[in-house]
Amino acid sequence: MGYKGWTIKTFLLIHLLIFSVDPTKEEVDNNLIIKTIQTADGQTFACVSFKSQPSLRHPLLMNHTTQLMPPISFPHSTDDDEGSKFGISNVEMSEIECPPGTVPILTSYNGSMSTRSFDKIIYSENRNDKGNRQMAAVVIVPSTFYGLQTSISIWEPDLGTGRPPRFSGAIVVLKNGGSRVAVGWSVDPHLYGDNLVHFEIAWVDNDKSCINLRCAGFVQMSKKAIPGIIIRPVSTVNGKQYIIRVKIIKFMGDWVLKVGEEIVGYWPSKLLTHMSEAADVISWMGVVEAAPGEPFPPMGSGQPADEGETKAAFFADAKVIDASGSFATPALKTINTVATEPNCYEVGRPYTTDDGLQFYYGGAGCSPSQPIK
Repeated sequence: MGYKGWTIKTFLLIHLLIFSVDPTKEEVDNNLIIKTIQTADGQTFACVSFKSQPSLRHPLLMNHTTQLMPPISFPHSTDDDEGSKFGISNVEMSEIECPPGTVPILTSYNGSMSTRSFDKIIYSENRNDKGNRQMAAVVIVPSTFYGLQTSISIWEPDLGTGRPPRFSGAIVVLKNGGSRVAVGWSVDPHLYGDNLVHFEIAWVDNDKSCINLRCAGFVQMSKKAIPGIIIRPVSTVNGKQYIIRVKIIKFMGDWVLKVGEEIVGYWPSKLLTHMSEAADVISWMGVVEAAPGEPFPPMGSGQPADEGETKAAFFADAKVIDASGSFATPALKTINTVATEPNCYEVGRPYTTDDGLQFYYGGAGCSPSQPIK
């Protein structure tokens, strides 16, 4: 069958979702800030002109004119954007009331980006710290892809104490060669200065990388689904379950990100050297990191995958846009599973329904973190 556990070595050689470059960081020019807004959660957002945001000031995009102005009707046949049929609810993101013609950018980060971000969660075969970043993932075999959709359950794991880098999250990644984009959630006290769950995006192109809107790479359109914003409410074990429902679609030449019914923005293809045409691998994964010698934090809900519904974290309703340009559920024979540290984290047996591919994942972690042999 297609769903099997790979060896670590095989996964590192074949999967190649390897982000080993240090992320870029650019401060928002104070002269471009039209308004500053602080939320009740203590986050600070700078309102900047749509055309003055970092990505549209990139040299390759100086003459770029976006055609992605709402309302947008995607040509693909998609499922209802309001949520899956699991009897769960979408999360809410508070709208940041920036003036017309502007977009909000989170500025209240706590720490350096150099210690952790989604652009470094998957480790290089040549890195010495690869044993300190772990994943539980489902990977589709290489093909031609023009997008995806998936529901990601939202959790807020207690990371405990420990020196940075230390985080836990869940993401879906599209890649081709040295280019990749990712979206999901993370809990990262060092980056965000709190123990809350945040909506997060990332991209990599060869030796350049970025998280959220901290540099040129993603064109923000939404005033509600803002990279880095706190997500509320969150799922609870044996309680109500909450999700974000995401789509990434190749549309009018760019990679458009949609959360629920909200178009977040897009990654311009001009900035993704190897994804100007299509992606070739898609992965869904839970991820964690701990400093050497520190205990690995919980992944997902902190419960193992075999706990199942209302207890374990999950990805659901997963479909891909294949070479035909239509959404399709991945066949089980085309996917593989991997848990880099199976004593700490699990990937449940994937299965398919009319809504798409589904699987549970997660675990309580273990102590202390040790490099994989």
